[in-house]
Amino acid sequence: MKRYISSVGTLLMAAALSLTSCLSDGDDTIVLEEGNRSGIPSDELAGPNPDIDGSTTTIPNIQYTVENDGGDAIVRIDMTGVQNADDYGWMRLLGTGEPGQNVWIEVDGKPKGILVTNNADNQGEQASVVDLVFCVDNSGSMSEEANAIARDIISWAQLLESSNIDIRFGCVGYSENGYVNGALNLTDADALGDYLNRSTGTNRTMGFGGTDARALQSAASTFGSVDDECGAMAILFGDKHMDFRTGSNRIYVNFTDEPNQPSGYSAWSTEYFSSQENWSTVQGTVHTVFSGSSSFAESIRYKERPWRISEYTGGTVLYASSDFSGVTLTSLPVTGAMQNSYVIRFTNVGEFMDGQAHEVRITILSADGRTRAERTFYIVFGEP
Repeated sequence: MKRYISSVGTLLMAAALSLTSCLSDGDDTIVLEEGNRSGIPSDELAGPNPDIDGSTTTIPNIQYTVENDGGDAIVRIDMTGVQNADDYGWMRLLGTGEPGQNVWIEVDGKPKGILVTNNADNQGEQASVVDLVFCVDNSGSMSEEANAIARDIISWAQLLESSNIDIRFGCVGYSENGYVNGALNLTDADALGDYLNRSTGTNRTMGFGGTDARALQSAASTFGSVDDECGAMAILFGDKHMDFRTGSNRIYVNFTDEPNQPSGYSAWSTEYFSSQENWSTVQGTVHTVFSGSSSFAESIRYKERPWRISEYTGGTVLYASSDFSGVTLTSLPVTGAMQNSYVIRFTNVGEFMDGQAHEVRITILSADGRTRAERTFYIVFGEP
């Protein structure tokens, strides 16, 4: 018998989150400046987004917040790395007024002056804040690669923690019986390693760990289930029950060798992630590691390609062998995406602070024209 979560509506989030900011003295009036008070180029210097002839790379989901700098309302966009179309290396983004500008932003069609900080250029400071959740299929068919995956997750987490990233790690395990059967809330690399080393094989991600283990187990028992493996369900469990930090880049890595199988339930389908009304930009980017056969016939809402979630959220995909041989997680594209992340800032948003959703269009075009991408997001800049 299929069992479904009774409160599906609690999983739905608005397409855009409100951006608000208050001055330190309690005055909630935001003073907007035209120019370079915060080092951000004036909108007068900004040109329109260029027209591109199709996309050759992907722009990931973004995280957006508002900062207050000397009374100016500064919109901050955090975005993980964008790959060059030619060699799959990582782009260095250049904003308004920089020689070789290769990224542009428009709000409701109006060009914005943007200042870009490349995380790779700032080794002395942490520009990227990441909450990373591993979603691991622990069904019987994963027994061949389970130990290798756990080993590499632990070593990878330790490496990331020692790099120029402010990062925490969580884990969600899901079973062939179609339910969440393990979880660890966001923590450090050592605690993640202790959790995964409690057992061996597919048992590594079964059971609940951490100080809130009982609460996570209780949440999983009422979350619902389907008939078979469903990575989308595990991702949505993480979205609902992980303690994400405000403003962090939320990243998921889903390990599976099976299709996403939501048993006809649309809210756990890969297609759920195709709409910002269901999965808003700030809910994160999903990366997929697939170690099964991709030759199956796809049937939406029943037997789906799990990497479609990555396509919809701007994530990457790695196809691995069934025993996970020859694969180390340090070579995952998501590693470079985090280490080569960006912070993009712009200001002068007073006219958009009306409580309505506004279209934000980001265009990337390399100097040689080979790397091209465009994506539209919707942001509510303030309360009416």
